[in-house]
Amino acid sequence: MADDMRPSRPIATGLAGAFCCLLAGIALLPLAAGSAVAQTPQQRTGQGITLPGAGGVKQDTTQPVLFSADELSHDNELGIIVARGKVEMTQDQRTLMADVVSYNQRTNTATASGNVSILEPTGDVIFADYVELQEGLRDGFVRNVRMLMTDGGRMAGNDATRSNGNRTELDQGVYSPCVLCKTDPTRPPMWQIRAARVIHDQERKTVQYRDATMEIMGIPVAYTPYFSHPDPTVKRQSGFLAPTVGAKTDLGVFARVPYYFVISDSMDFTFEPIVTSQQGLVVGGELRQRLRNGFYEIGASATVADRTTGTKDAPVTSTDKFRGHVKGKARIDLDDTWRAGLDLARTTDKTYMRRYGYGSEESLTTRAFVEGFRGRSYADVSAYAFQGLRPEDRASRQPVVAPVANVHYLGEPNERGAYWSADANILNLMREDGTDSRRLSINGGWQMPWQSSLGDRYTFAATMRGDAYWANDLAVDAALGDASPTRDATTARLLPQLSVNWSYPWVRNDPGVQYLIEPVAMFAASPVLGRQNSVPNEDSLGFELNDVNIMRPNRFPGLDRFDSGQRVAYGLNLGAYLPGGMSVRTFIAQSYSLQENRAMPIGSGAEDKRSDIVGRFVVSPWEYLDLLYRFRLDKDNLAARRHEIGASGGPSWLKLYGSYIFLDAPPNEPVTGKREELGLGASARISQFWSLFGQSTIDLKNGGDVLDSTLGAKYEDDCLTVVISYRRTRTQDLDIEPSDAILVRLYFKNLGEFGLPRVDFL
Repeated sequence: MADDMRPSRPIATGLAGAFCCLLAGIALLPLAAGSAVAQTPQQRTGQGITLPGAGGVKQDTTQPVLFSADELSHDNELGIIVARGKVEMTQDQRTLMADVVSYNQRTNTATASGNVSILEPTGDVIFADYVELQEGLRDGFVRNVRMLMTDGGRMAGNDATRSNGNRTELDQGVYSPCVLCKTDPTRPPMWQIRAARVIHDQERKTVQYRDATMEIMGIPVAYTPYFSHPDPTVKRQSGFLAPTVGAKTDLGVFARVPYYFVISDSMDFTFEPIVTSQQGLVVGGELRQRLRNGFYEIGASATVADRTTGTKDAPVTSTDKFRGHVKGKARIDLDDTWRAGLDLARTTDKTYMRRYGYGSEESLTTRAFVEGFRGRSYADVSAYAFQGLRPEDRASRQPVVAPVANVHYLGEPNERGAYWSADANILNLMREDGTDSRRLSINGGWQMPWQSSLGDRYTFAATMRGDAYWANDLAVDAALGDASPTRDATTARLLPQLSVNWSYPWVRNDPGVQYLIEPVAMFAASPVLGRQNSVPNEDSLGFELNDVNIMRPNRFPGLDRFDSGQRVAYGLNLGAYLPGGMSVRTFIAQSYSLQENRAMPIGSGAEDKRSDIVGRFVVSPWEYLDLLYRFRLDKDNLAARRHEIGASGGPSWLKLYGSYIFLDAPPNEPVTGKREELGLGASARISQFWSLFGQSTIDLKNGGDVLDSTLGAKYEDDCLTVVISYRRTRTQDLDIEPSDAILVRLYFKNLGEFGLPRVDFL
């Protein structure tokens, strides 16, 4: 006969023990939940009980159980404890709620029924109609189970059984991370996975699916008899990654199927073969390891296939040739000051990496180095090797630099802000065919800022640099190229220089806007050096005057050329600044030298006494528009020598961008040196889920030929992204041919990315 009574410690202990085991059994039903921040449920009033462990479940049973119910009864004859009406129990951040919870002390069986829900410490919520646990309360049965995960994913099944304390099986399971339709929750989600059986093996830490079907909008689209993935407790596990399949003009039909190996807690390897119908098999992979004081990663690929060498006009194709590449990176911290590193990049030929989707670089640089940082100073010792991938690059002319060392010391400012600096450089450069050179350079400097009582600002600087060069096979006349005779040369030079930078900012504040007018000037003086033909030029090639370097005392980027003579540069900064970061800014400048600087390359804009005019114009009138315009104008007739325009803007649903570049040809390259290109692009969201995008690069130099263009559409909701695009390229280089391609990419939330290759692979 059942007797109604107030809770006492023996009854509460039995009921709390049943609750603990109920939670232990149900808590292990999550099959695909990711990690989440623990959430502590609100505790209702009740009595705290200290419990023994339950079924070997990893739960802190030393924590008290807080529970409440509308009614609690105990049948002494049958040994049954029953809690009814808004039953709620909490222990160790896990909460059980149900209409009825009962515990049979004789059969050691616990049940919960009626609106059963479990709030997990991870934030996941489990719902069920009925739960029964037995066999030492380690195994059991759950009817009509549903689960809501912290990442928004949902899982459901007809029944779930638990055996051996570590194996949970879900019958007729379904999983989807998609949000259900608010107006019609019965409508199938965008995609879901149905399986006849889902098995969560805690010992092996895997989730297995049997007879699984992928459904999109309720329509089955793919079937597999079996697949598995690690359970949420596993961070890394060996297995196949998402494959890539497609077709390409020069490769034919191909498949890229990567496999991931976990070697240790700090090391892994990805094996990535590519099978093609026209060029055979490409074997690739990447090895990675995290060390105690650094890391390294190295990737490589190889194949035996046709290879084209020679030139565009005279290509030479060889069959069954080895082709491949290797890329790597390593960093090792030697101590708190010094570290060593390696950047590795090499390939067998100029087009291999672009052809098989391993990169589109025009040159590869390999560097080994040791560098140190202390205070405001820096030092490094490096070795470089280069590989040119442009059609005109010759391997015999590529330099090897070993070693090159730099030391940079920067002193602390004194009370006036003045400070000393010192720099040193040692270089040894070698090449198979061409100039070899060695260089020693030492530079000392002093700099002091100062502001007058009028508000104008000055920076005074004095430097003294000494260089020594030893060169072999130095061209007598570099303008003749390979036709020039060569000679050996040894030379030294002393390069003192004085300079002063001046600026006088004027600011006016009006309501809602701040104006700036700032005249600027720079004067530099040093002995005149002439053409400097006895010094090999390796690090100052391709110099061009622009708005960034015009106000520098030495406009050359490297050490091999020095900006000698006496020169003044003058310019003007203008600006208008509005609230919210909106602004309009412009800068224009020119320089005048007392002597012609013969070291300046022809066409650089600084070869005459009076330089070309350079400047920039930056407009950010509101949050929907950014505009940058950089220019160089001829000093005599203001003809354009260089234009660069970049613009982007638009509201969130419509983005427009464009770029334009014009580079006038220097006198010695009237045809090949000229460049004029236009780039246009746009993206527009046309509905809640759909958007369109496109971009195009147009060669205006050759009558408006389209070099590269892409058009596409994108669908994106909370759980699925589909991108469909068409790309046309007209690049041609040896075995790289113009091509048209269609790209389809699918991304399923929590599952990964599938489809045709990325754009750079096509």
